[in-house]
Amino acid sequence: MTGKELQKLRREELLQLLLEQSREIARLQTECEEKDNELHGIEQNNGRLKARLEEKEALIHKLEQRRGSKDGRIGELEAEMEKWRSERKAQLEQAGSVAGAALRLNGLLKAAQQAADQYLYNIRLRCMGEAPAGHEDIGRSGR
Repeated sequence: MTGKELQKLRREELLQLLLEQSREIARLQTECEEKDNELHGIEQNNGRLKARLEEKEALIHKLEQRRGSKDGRIGELEAEMEKWRSERKAQLEQAGSVAGAALRLNGLLKAAQQAADQYLYNIRLRCMGEAPAGHEDIGRSGR
């Protein structure tokens, strides 16, 4: 309403208008208080959520540190396993070569034993006065 329109109004109408405006102001104040209360509740909830978020972030940080130490330990264990594997492989290769050498040595010793047995047999035959078959005077021919 403009100023001229207000001047034309009667006293009753002006009072009625003031009454309506005061009711509207009261309603708006109540609504404002409700919104303030709602805002306060939201701020409290926001504070609780912020605190929980900080707790979660601290926990995440702690877990990341633990994961880092676990990753380091895993790396150490993997290196240790690799070292153990290479040592074991070397042991197995050495065992294979030792086993092969033992087999070759066993064959050599067997041949030496057979030669020694044959020699002793021939000596016994000579001592008894018999010459071994196909070997005349074996003791002298080997010199």
